[in-house]
Amino acid sequence: MVCRSDNNHKLYTFRGVSSMLETCNRCRYGVEIIRGDYKCEKQEIKIPRDEALYPFRRCNWFVFKNSLIKVKRVHENAELPKRATPESAGFDLHTVEDFSLEPGEHKAVRTGLAFEIPAGYAMFIFPRSGLAKNHGLTLSNAVGVVDSDYRGEVMVLLHNAGEYKVSFRSGERIAQAVIQTLPDIELVECEELSETARGKSGFGSTGL
Repeated sequence: MVCRSDNNHKLYTFRGVSSMLETCNRCRYGVEIIRGDYKCEKQEIKIPRDEALYPFRRCNWFVFKNSLIKVKRVHENAELPKRATPESAGFDLHTVEDFSLEPGEHKAVRTGLAFEIPAGYAMFIFPRSGLAKNHGLTLSNAVGVVDSDYRGEVMVLLHNAGEYKVSFRSGERIAQAVIQTLPDIELVECEELSETARGKSGFGSTGL
């Protein structure tokens, strides 16, 4: 990165691209921001995703345009997913119905939500750790996968692996969803694979 000063601004050449930086006086984190793809509604300044300075800022005025996920309510009781804390990886998913799960029972639970996930992304649904610890609740399919071309209602396949009946009311949290980018890969058939020290050893070969 090359930097030169110019009238209280700094011109950075980053990955061959020049970007004008200026100090964000209204940001409580007091960090510098770069003009580009993100839009700061407060100052009408845009910030590029790939060139944003770290540490990553959490600011209600920033709209991450290439990370927006459209969510549609398909049930009147549906609650939009939210992070429990600003640093949470997953968004909580809520049920739209009252139900109970007997020990060993499986149930497809409605969330009342449908998503438009961009190509190159996928939504992964995981159990909530509190429900697993306190009630033995997990997912029938271990981890649910919602593909980017799916437009139907997201269902959570709950499984009661505990010893007692568990009941839920509409609006309670039942799982968490994590949205991740997918690598752009292609599977290629071949005759030979590269050798490693481990080779074909598996299923506990490295110890219990």
